[in-house]
Amino acid sequence: MTAVDDGLAAEWEALAAVASEPNSYGEYWFVRAALKHFRGDETVRLAQVRDGLGELVGILPLASTAQYGRLPITAVTNWVHLQCYCGEPLIRAGSEFAFWTALLDLLDRSEWASKILTLRLIYGDGPIRKALDEAAAASRRPLHVAQRYVRATLTSDIDPEAYIETTVRPKKRKELRRQAKRLAEQGEVRFEQLARSDAIAPWCDQYLALEAAGWKGKGGTALNINPASEEFFREIMNDAHDLGRVDFLRLTLDDRPIAMLVNLRSPPAIWSYKITYDESLARFSPGVLIELETIALVLGDPEIRFADSCAKADHSMINTLWGERQMIEQVTVSLKGPVRLPAYLLCRNVDQLGASLRRKRKPKS
Repeated sequence: MTAVDDGLAAEWEALAAVASEPNSYGEYWFVRAALKHFRGDETVRLAQVRDGLGELVGILPLASTAQYGRLPITAVTNWVHLQCYCGEPLIRAGSEFAFWTALLDLLDRSEWASKILTLRLIYGDGPIRKALDEAAAASRRPLHVAQRYVRATLTSDIDPEAYIETTVRPKKRKELRRQAKRLAEQGEVRFEQLARSDAIAPWCDQYLALEAAGWKGKGGTALNINPASEEFFREIMNDAHDLGRVDFLRLTLDDRPIAMLVNLRSPPAIWSYKITYDESLARFSPGVLIELETIALVLGDPEIRFADSCAKADHSMINTLWGERQMIEQVTVSLKGPVRLPAYLLCRNVDQLGASLRRKRKPKS
């Protein structure tokens, strides 16, 4: 698969509107751009499950890997590229069990499907994960959690000021107030959000320039250093802006951007995507200050009930600001066949051994 045609895009968009668990990273505009810019020579198959009337009830991009961890065992996996931070499939609410049952049956019958299915960056709870367990049990196939960690999320009914008071340590709040005050002494500070009626290209230009001026630019990982990454960024930002699926935010000092943040939205959820800041002003923590402003924005948004930081485990900044946590898992499922089950059992044993060794190395609190 190399493209998403307009007909499928329309079905995919309709599916996103009724998905049991939304995922901006799994919507057609995001996947379409990723296929164009990140696929390379990788074969990506788009698994579609349809009901008896032919209507789309679930969709998941799949790819093949040559090894499982360090084991030379081929696997089928949900396609998670470097710019994707949530691997959940989009499934129509109420059709979760039917989706997994149909997908697993398809993989059992497909020669290209290798030996096992591994699903990365999926939520460890919720109807999709529960249905996967049920579908695996119903078809008598083993399943195990290969890896798991928690990452910061934001979900609360209290007002932003009370949330910050409750979540952020008093010493940290005091320091942030001091930094905000000192920053305001440097000039006029404003927090702004790109309006739907405004052009997004100038904001993209500002973001790319600000990021390239910092450590990512020096380290060669800034978006504008890789043409494919920059083109992908501009394309998804344009599409998301047209669809009302992005919150583009900036903190300015005398009209100069000193921090910028991108959230992808698919109500009732929102996902952090990118953040950058002016490192010459690091003593004022502009990146943290824009995150504080974002808390008020998210908690005050009537369409949003859940925000995912998409951060790594134990992230030193966001974990001090966002108080809730979401379990993220990599789940491995056996496919049926005389060669496939032994391969799965080997993978499971290695995963369990690795988990045991990590627990032993973990320092006692």
